[in-house]
Amino acid sequence: MALLLVAGCSGGSQGTSAGGSDASATVGAHMAGPAAEVHVTPEAVASIPNPWALSTPESAVRSYLDWTSYAYRIATSDVATPTMGPDEGVRVDSYIQYNIEKHQLIDQTLDSITFGAPSVGSTSTLIPTKEQWTYSYLSIEVGNKVLGGPYSASYDSTYTVVKTKKGDWVVDSVKAEALGTVK
Repeated sequence: MALLLVAGCSGGSQGTSAGGSDASATVGAHMAGPAAEVHVTPEAVASIPNPWALSTPESAVRSYLDWTSYAYRIATSDVATPTMGPDEGVRVDSYIQYNIEKHQLIDQTLDSITFGAPSVGSTSTLIPTKEQWTYSYLSIEVGNKVLGGPYSASYDSTYTVVKTKKGDWVVDSVKAEALGTVK
């Protein structure tokens, strides 16, 4: 069984229906671009991260990374939006659409992260990190054949984290500098 996603312009509704061996969902409430069928394996869908932990700036960054990676893997940005501000949500959604237009998904794993000293401001907190990632590009076709990878990448990143009216911390923006080549 695989999950079939139809991505592209949509009226904003999301739903699922079972049909044969595929479950299907209409996604793309925020996406623009040509419609595309995106197949996602049940294993990818079942690889749900731990629940969001948004009580501190550092836990918010960790949750953002876990849930954004999951969103990229299943081509559905909405699952990660509670961990980020609206502008970052648009960026994540756009990256998913970009990959769909290239007929690929990205399956990424955070291998290690080191947090630097936070810089606390009046309206936000800056969290510097050093990150090691492994990632592969997968086909959006049935079976999700590996198109490239696994590759490794290292980044020096700075996360701007803000507190919401509800008191949760969310990632407002990310500045990432690749240390070496990213494919």
